Amino acid sequence: MGWLNLKLEAPAQASFRAEKLTECALPITLVLLEGGVVGVIAAKIYQVSPLTLAIISAAPMFANLSSFAWNRIASGRPKVGLASLLQIGILLCVLAVAIAPINDLGAVVLVASMIVSRILVAGLVTVRSVIWSLNYARSNRAQATGQLQMIASLVTVIVASAIGPILDRYPDGMSWLYAAGVVTGLLGVAFFRRVVVLGESDHIREESEANNQRRQSVSFITILRDDRRFAKYQMSMFTAGFGNMLIEAPLIFLITRELSASYATSITLTMVIPFAVSLLSLPLWARYLDRVHVAQFRARQSILWVLALTLTLIGALLGSILWLAISRFVMGLARGGGSLAWQLGHNDFARADQLSAYMGIHVTLTGVRGAIAPLLGMLLYTAWGGISDGGAWVFVLAALICGLSGLGFNHLYRQMKRDGSIKLSAPSQ
Repeated sequence: MGWLNLKLEAPAQASFRAEKLTECALPITLVLLEGGVVGVIAAKIYQVSPLTLAIISAAPMFANLSSFAWNRIASGRPKVGLASLLQIGILLCVLAVAIAPINDLGAVVLVASMIVSRILVAGLVTVRSVIWSLNYARSNRAQATGQLQMIASLVTVIVASAIGPILDRYPDGMSWLYAAGVVTGLLGVAFFRRVVVLGESDHIREESEANNQRRQSVSFITILRDDRRFAKYQMSMFTAGFGNMLIEAPLIFLITRELSASYATSITLTMVIPFAVSLLSLPLWARYLDRVHVAQFRARQSILWVLALTLTLIGALLGSILWLAISRFVMGLARGGGSLAWQLGHNDFARADQLSAYMGIHVTLTGVRGAIAPLLGMLLYTAWGGISDGGAWVFVLAALICGLSGLGFNHLYRQMKRDGSIKLSAPSQ
């Protein structure tokens, strides 16, 4: 229970409580535009094409291409106000789906709303990473963030678990689900407005001065050229993310079309199991990440990526829901640590005045691979004949790519350990 009783400064503690309340409400809205839910709805209600399914799987990732732009927008501005505006924009996307007709136009609205919402979420992630960097010290940042993600994951699991059975019983109830998501999202925005960012006035001044002197807004290439360790970290991150994104669209197609699973089974496999296991594993991952450098963390976590993808291959070849469920369990373990490291890993490389810029690069590169991998995965899967022919090779390819990423992280960690460049203290603020 000690993990749940973090000792934070009084102002940070109050903001932490406000963020916890936010995570009790806003994820109810966000889950309705998650790829696992939207993909199943699009496949079963709208009968969309494999290409559209690939776009849906890619949307959460290629939307991150906007992150570097969000970094520039956020630099020198109050973070809570900007984050609240982004949250309102997400609610409008959910509202658009709620009032859209159930026809071809509705399918377009669903996919477009998801893409726009993910662009806004990319901005929200970028802004909140700065809030967390300022409010929580390096020694407990992962545990604080982990608690927030734990609440969000629990809410996501509960809501996602309910969506499948509701739609199985009431196939025409989609609009009401999305309308309810708008109402709960408004509560989340109201709670988030209570967050106070420690030292924000000084940080905004630093960002503004850096902007004026063209230090903070240095080019994407300049940062990667000057910080070779971070560049190598991003190379391995790119490989790991590419391998994992390669299989998401084929997996949705396999489950919903080729195995003809129900709403409940489909959403359980695509979302509920990974989120639930991620939730349960977060405390352990958070403690570990607070103790080690992110390069070492990623090297060991990559083993689970490879195992999960190998088990997915077995489930696909056997056409077995059970084996696919086991693979999603392992994937959930990997994602529990991956989500924390994805949001916090750049802090182990960046200076205090470049936190936003480093996060912007990280998220933007996520968008680059997200714009390619899901579409390529579905193209290869369908070109190779689906699971009945050679489509399973997509899962083999994904596992090999993730294995290479693990080797890259391990090499970087050993190199940094040898030259003494691993530092676990928080950036000076």
